[in-house]
Amino acid sequence: MNTTLFGLIVSTILGLLVVCLIAILVLKQRNTGRKLPGPAWVPLVGNRNELKNDPDMRISLRRLQNKYGDIYKLYLGPSPVIVVCGYDAIREIFIKRGIEFSDRPAAALGAIIFNGGKGITAVSGKTWKNQKKFILATLRNFGFGKSTLETKIHREVNLFLSEIGKRNQAPFHMISPIATSVGNVISHLVFGGHFSYEDARFKTMMDAFSSFLRFVSVGSPVIFWPILRFIPGDLFGIKSITRKVQVVKGFVNELIDEHLKKFDERNIEDFIDAFISEMKKVDNRRSRSIFTREYLVAIVMDLFLAGTETTSITFTWASFYLASRPDIQNRIFEEINEHVGTERLPSIHDKQNLVYTEAFIMEVLRISSIVVLSVAHAPVTDVCIRGYRIPKGIRILPDIHSVLSDPKVWGDPENFRPERYVNEEGKLIKPDEFIPFFTGKRNCLGESLAQMELFLFISALVQRFKLMPPEGETLDIKDVDKYSGGIHSPKPFYLRAIPRHV
Repeated sequence: MNTTLFGLIVSTILGLLVVCLIAILVLKQRNTGRKLPGPAWVPLVGNRNELKNDPDMRISLRRLQNKYGDIYKLYLGPSPVIVVCGYDAIREIFIKRGIEFSDRPAAALGAIIFNGGKGITAVSGKTWKNQKKFILATLRNFGFGKSTLETKIHREVNLFLSEIGKRNQAPFHMISPIATSVGNVISHLVFGGHFSYEDARFKTMMDAFSSFLRFVSVGSPVIFWPILRFIPGDLFGIKSITRKVQVVKGFVNELIDEHLKKFDERNIEDFIDAFISEMKKVDNRRSRSIFTREYLVAIVMDLFLAGTETTSITFTWASFYLASRPDIQNRIFEEINEHVGTERLPSIHDKQNLVYTEAFIMEVLRISSIVVLSVAHAPVTDVCIRGYRIPKGIRILPDIHSVLSDPKVWGDPENFRPERYVNEEGKLIKPDEFIPFFTGKRNCLGESLAQMELFLFISALVQRFKLMPPEGETLDIKDVDKYSGGIHSPKPFYLRAIPRHV
């Protein structure tokens, strides 16, 4: 066929599709969510410009909240989303009426690319409940949420400290060694294995996770206009990300194949073994089941994503605040030295005495606010909130940052101040508004693991090393603060680790 004629046909078809889509959306807008406040819908582009006027989307979100209130509607492409801000609104919707808002919206392009829409993050209803029940029960059998997991974490802590020592006080980036270390904790639980610090497969996996998280941000137009992925070339980076994700899926499938070859029902050693055991029980049944290879691949990828990326970024932020605030770092070390000493690693049982250390970690979680907008929710049926009619299945984005940065709650949210969590009696206090892992029915499954890891790794690091900027340099939040693609992670920065006891 003549190239010019083919191009004309494709252009005509695409034009007709766009016209039809606009007509459908106009009719849809007349019937759903008209009472919700929000900027006027702009055909094709939606309200993306509302989030592009500022270099930092958090600024845009605060401006929209101030203008339209705690519950407002945006069009990030052809479909509306509802943004929920402030603790009162989040509590009303996701805690008091959590069951009504426990669904996920229809699997978006990002979920389809990453886990085929089958992982624990993407599913809803009975499938979600069954997955959650099995995942938590199985991981608990291997120590998840229990002190027995501490032994495995301590092993990784020792390897991590040894790796830091190899830097010989030279400047280095923290993100690489800590990513491998926390990745190995989830690796022990999921497939009973361990990555070396130079493992190319792990580095590829972490790169894919990082790229994917940025891709699925609200600023990625192809997420809301999937048809854009068919444009020649790779303008939006979707083909590159898809290739990276496929490499990770290939690696996960290799792990599953290895487990299948050596599987022994009498010796269940990790999560993959436990899942395979259930797969074999439902073999040959003519019923829908979550125990299929496709679900296993999706869940393993979800567990790795949840168990590595955000914890690694949080720890990197912690290392920044330790190195840039020597007064805080010294106070943490003095507390550890008094209650633990230097002859053994800090234990989870030391938490009750290491109050300021725990307060420091809480403040890192609050001020860094790694994930600004939580994973999308959806109502299970048509509901009414504050007089607004919310249709079933609509995408709802909880604005976590609006709570963690609220001046009415924190007074001076822009300041890094661990003391805000310690009362006059020296006891740790946890405000209801402290929700870095979100809240409600679908809060982060890995919260207890992340908190345990952060406490054990950070306390051990301060016990053994003094973190400092490179000689003759300083660390300033203005130089490292970066918000990009839905994730608040620091720009790469160097620091030195000086052994406290030679």
